[in-house]
Amino acid sequence: MLAAANVACRFVSTLAPMLVFGASLMLAASGNARTARRLNARLRPWFRLLATAGLPASWLLLSLEADLITGSPASMHDLATLQRVALLTDYGHACLAQGIAALALCAALWLPGLRPPSLLACLSACVLTGIGISGHAAMDEGLLGLVHMAVSVAHILCSGFWVGALLVVLPLLYAWRDAQYEAGPIMVRFSTLGHVAVAGSILTGVLNAWLILRDSGLNLQSHYQQWLALKIAIVLGMVVLALSNRYYWVPRLAGEPGALPALRRQAAYSVAAGAIVVLIVALFGTLSPA
Repeated sequence: MLAAANVACRFVSTLAPMLVFGASLMLAASGNARTARRLNARLRPWFRLLATAGLPASWLLLSLEADLITGSPASMHDLATLQRVALLTDYGHACLAQGIAALALCAALWLPGLRPPSLLACLSACVLTGIGISGHAAMDEGLLGLVHMAVSVAHILCSGFWVGALLVVLPLLYAWRDAQYEAGPIMVRFSTLGHVAVAGSILTGVLNAWLILRDSGLNLQSHYQQWLALKIAIVLGMVVLALSNRYYWVPRLAGEPGALPALRRQAAYSVAAGAIVVLIVALFGTLSPA
């Protein structure tokens, strides 16, 4: 039961800031302040929902770690134990940073007034950094440990933009017929940044996997590696969707009636696939790589 709760908390606490980060960064980089403000206001209820779900999930991870360390469910609500875990362990430090950043993100979204997308992107990036420096990324020490954490953070940020930016793309696609001259330049910018994010996500993902598995090697009996293989397969499918969108469907927007529905559908598929990948990572993040 607690293992399932751990996976669920990892999933929610990671996916929520990823989506907010990607969408907010896309709005901040859109090059169209008026459209960015309008979409920011439109997406605000979704941002609030995501941040509100991610906040308790982030803090619950600390309680679950206390149970894992002590082997006693009672430690999950023992303040002295939680304090020791938070202040005396590397995972606790990462959880504490993640939880504080998640609280700041939630406050920014719920306080009166509309926060600029750049601020939301920064706050959600801080949450993702806390996630990136924990787990298997903290398995190494010294300079290699710092490199591993940096690679892990870069991976989660690139992946967050790849999936989260689609929350901006989808409303633009649904408004395409009425606002294509406004949406077109933003879509072009998304395409450029998306290429960088996809390439960055793949390169850092490969490097991260090597850093984790360099000592254990290939083991087809390893549940960790089996889930990792499934993640890779889904990511490859997402790459195919992204390439078909950019190089097949987008050039046909003007002349083929089925192009716009196909782009809308495949963008939604990509968000769903990204969520599944995050769930898989949340699951194998609790397993031994060997």
